[in-house]
Amino acid sequence: MSLGESHTHQSGNGASPEGKPLANQDAITLILLQAGKSPEEIASLATLDDADRDAEKQFSGEAPTLTTLFGNARAVELDAGVFSPSPEVASVMGASIEFLLKRKKNGMLLDHKKMLFHDETISGLARLGFFGLAIPKKYAGSGAKLGDLGPLLRALTLIHPDLAVMFEVHNFLGPVTPLIDFGTDEQKEYYLPKMARGELLGSFALTEPGVGADPSKLALTARKDGDQYLVSGVKWPITNVIYGGICVLVLKLEGEGLPKGRDSAMMILEVPKADTPNFRMVRNRLTAFDYLWNARFRLIDYPIPAKCLLGPPGKGLAQAFSSLAKGRGGICVNSAAKIFRLLAQLIQDPLTSEAKSEYSHKHKAGGWVLFRSTFGKPIGEATRIQAWIGRAVAHALASRVLGDVCFRLAANGVRDETMGMIAKVYSTKALLQTAINAYQIQGGRSVHVDERRAAMRQGITEPEPGREWIENYIGENMHEFTIATVYEGPNPVLADVGAPNAMTRSIRAKYLEPIGVAEANGKSAWKEKFAFGWFVAKNVVASILPIRGNLDGVRNLTPQKSRWIRKALRRNRVLGRRILMIIARYQKSFIEQSFLLGDEEGVFDQLCFSTASLVYAIALDKTQPDYALIGEALDLEADLKLKGRASSPQLFQAWAEIGKRLMDSQSTLYKDLIEDIEVSGIPLDPRRIDHLV
Repeated sequence: MSLGESHTHQSGNGASPEGKPLANQDAITLILLQAGKSPEEIASLATLDDADRDAEKQFSGEAPTLTTLFGNARAVELDAGVFSPSPEVASVMGASIEFLLKRKKNGMLLDHKKMLFHDETISGLARLGFFGLAIPKKYAGSGAKLGDLGPLLRALTLIHPDLAVMFEVHNFLGPVTPLIDFGTDEQKEYYLPKMARGELLGSFALTEPGVGADPSKLALTARKDGDQYLVSGVKWPITNVIYGGICVLVLKLEGEGLPKGRDSAMMILEVPKADTPNFRMVRNRLTAFDYLWNARFRLIDYPIPAKCLLGPPGKGLAQAFSSLAKGRGGICVNSAAKIFRLLAQLIQDPLTSEAKSEYSHKHKAGGWVLFRSTFGKPIGEATRIQAWIGRAVAHALASRVLGDVCFRLAANGVRDETMGMIAKVYSTKALLQTAINAYQIQGGRSVHVDERRAAMRQGITEPEPGREWIENYIGENMHEFTIATVYEGPNPVLADVGAPNAMTRSIRAKYLEPIGVAEANGKSAWKEKFAFGWFVAKNVVASILPIRGNLDGVRNLTPQKSRWIRKALRRNRVLGRRILMIIARYQKSFIEQSFLLGDEEGVFDQLCFSTASLVYAIALDKTQPDYALIGEALDLEADLKLKGRASSPQLFQAWAEIGKRLMDSQSTLYKDLIEDIEVSGIPLDPRRIDHLV
């Protein structure tokens, strides 16, 4: 079947189903019509593709992940860089962390009656400049680079994960990032200083009932009425939206003469301080990030000044996608921190701790993996358990680097959409797998209610005299670990729709669309087909020949690092070849072959593991054998994934050895990764059972 043939019958007069001449249709619509898509499908698919292409215009440079697939990659372009904030940024970060740790130690971080961060926590952070870290200095902020924020997010996640979510929503999704990228001078000068001072906390409203994975179906609408817009519809669920805050709305414009599906816009909503006849908000009761205000709200002809339109009409989704690209690195960094928290909970022993400093504790290794016995020996001595823990360590370290790479690329004005999806999917799947394994290691006690958390949700801060609360960090937080696979794009949607689209968009635009347009207009398209064939042939040959890759500029390059990096670049070229073969074989339906291009042993799944190995190797600056073993394990895993295999005895043994080293309190891994993480009590600790009955 050629690119000009259809999967279903077409009109014989060269016209679209709507009666418009094919020559008047844009390229995407033409090709989708030729493929037999319905007008509704075309509107949805073309909208998302158009938004993606517009989002790319907000950035510069070629996405380095795609270069590893189809070009001559420079490894240094995927270097996570070195954490080097300015003195001012470092001062604000340090003061904020110290402030939060003190309040946590004193039990004043959270307001358990309101199920929010304490008012004095927010006001104290505002005084320190916390909310202005990512805002330029000219607008009263600190001007932190995105690449500076990864370590801060890790620290916030370990103090309380909702702190990291609040910071991300305020800065990356909105309104800080959209205002900086798309706002007028007047909008920036008015809103950004208030946000920097913490006077306005920000939120971002894209999701609607029934509109999550497919934002082309927006129902919130705005129609012009003089010098204002009247906005009607529902947004649900929206994190961090509070009365008296500021929220960026992604909505649909009516009466502007914009094409269907390309009529989106962004608008700034100054959330009223209370409900009005035109605005009503209800807080959602969540089982994850439950110390944040997450709400649903309805607007009925709610007036918003026309000057609050953020960016040009018709570009709302493109602008939203641009912000999402910057936010996925944060999800990756948070997920890695939560993995280490889970591992610390299993390995550390809260009953045998000694104070290390005013704010942190030093725990001896042991904990649950030592005193839970199975078949006459501690469960931590089981090779399977050691392998679970070792795999989690390796995936968490790779995830942390992936997140930092995303931040650095965005800070340098490069939109690597594929890298963002790799980082998000890889890290959140690793977090979910670790949580499931930790749940199983803890056993039946994972289902016990966390009595401390339950009491605090009712505003009770101390147990009854003579009684102790049973805590359960792992079981109680399964929603917290699972939700990461959903927000900013559910993993299956990103892997099976978003990633194939991103990986092939430039090829479609340069080669396939010209073929489709030519054939739709009755031409042979032989020149266009030859150009595509030559491109495929060059890449196939390049993927077969030995590839050395460009390693110029890579820090601390050793023979071992060089070997890992070159192997990863070679793997990615093989995956690029597979993408082209899928395109050539399935032609117009290739984008629908999600099982080949997407998750669960598809190209994107394999690319996740290969790229994780690649960025870990590039970033590695430690010479300890523990970290080299992790590099070897990641490299071996990526090789196996490329062959369609999940594991091998060699990989299993490597994971187990890494796990054993983490459980050794004298090891480098233990001291570097989990020694300073504070853990909670073990549910129904057998050594304290007498106190609990």
